[in-house]
Amino acid sequence: MPRLQEIERGAPYSLTFRLGHIIFTYDPDARMRKGLDKQPVELESMVRVGKAVKVSEPDAAFRALVHQQLGQKQAFQFQKAQLTNWLDVGSEWEVSWKMFPLYGGLAEGPEQIPVLVDSQGALIPHDRYLIDSISLLLPKPEIDPEQNPRYRKTERPRIWPCAKLKLEAADIKPVNRLDSDEIEKRARQAFDDMVDRLHEIYKAESFQFRFVNLQSARLPWSLNSGGQIEYLHVWAVNFQEVRTEKLKTPPELFTVWVKEDGTVADLRPIDERDRN
Repeated sequence: MPRLQEIERGAPYSLTFRLGHIIFTYDPDARMRKGLDKQPVELESMVRVGKAVKVSEPDAAFRALVHQQLGQKQAFQFQKAQLTNWLDVGSEWEVSWKMFPLYGGLAEGPEQIPVLVDSQGALIPHDRYLIDSISLLLPKPEIDPEQNPRYRKTERPRIWPCAKLKLEAADIKPVNRLDSDEIEKRARQAFDDMVDRLHEIYKAESFQFRFVNLQSARLPWSLNSGGQIEYLHVWAVNFQEVRTEKLKTPPELFTVWVKEDGTVADLRPIDERDRN
C-alpha cells in the first residue's frame, strides 16, 4: 500500500488517517478553509474546550462507517484537545479520540482520530476520499556495467496503480443517476487509459487485466435532522491482473470507484522510486 501522503498529496500527516478504503484528511491550509480575508481569532473569543470536545465526538453515522470499513465495532475515548497555531491564528480546536475494538482484539485502523472544531464550536468535516490500489512489480532494471556494483539496484521496482475518488455531501442525492451499463463503460475507459499509460511509461506490456464485475456499495455518511443515518451510494467496478508468471500471492482485485452521476475516480500510478 502506498503512503497516504502519496495518494493525497499535501495532506497534513497528523490530520490524515485511513479506515478501510477511505482516507480522511483536512485542507492543509487553515486560512484557506476559513477565508484569506479573515483576521486571527482572539483567544478569549474561542469556544470553550468542553463544547469543542462534545461537538467532535464521533456520531452514529461515523461509527457505522468505521464498523463497515473495519469489520468490527470500535469504541472511542477522548484523549486530548489543543488549539492549532497557538497564539498565531488560534482559530481551531484539534480534538483527538482514541479508537479501539469494542470487544477486544487487535486494532486494524488508526489509534488516534483527529477532529477539528472551529472557533464558534462548529465541527469541520473531514475531506473523504474513496481509494484503492494494487501492487505491481516491474521488470528488473538493466545492469549498467559502468556503475559501481555497490550502488546497483537489482530488485524489481514496485508501483501501485491507485484510484482516488473525492466524496461530497451532495453525492447523497445526485441530480443525475446513470444506469449500470454507462457506469461500467466509463470505468472501463478510464481503466484502459491507465493501463495504456503503464505500458507507455514503464514499458510493462506484461501487465494485463480482466474485467471481473460491477457492484454497488452503500456508505454511511451523516445524520439527518431526524437522527437517521443517510447513505451515499457508489459503484465498484472491479478488475483483476492476468498473470503470465507464477507468484506466491494470488492476484488482487483493483476497484475503480464511480459515483452515481458517472464521476470516475482519478487513476494514476505511484512509483516507489519517486521516494528517493
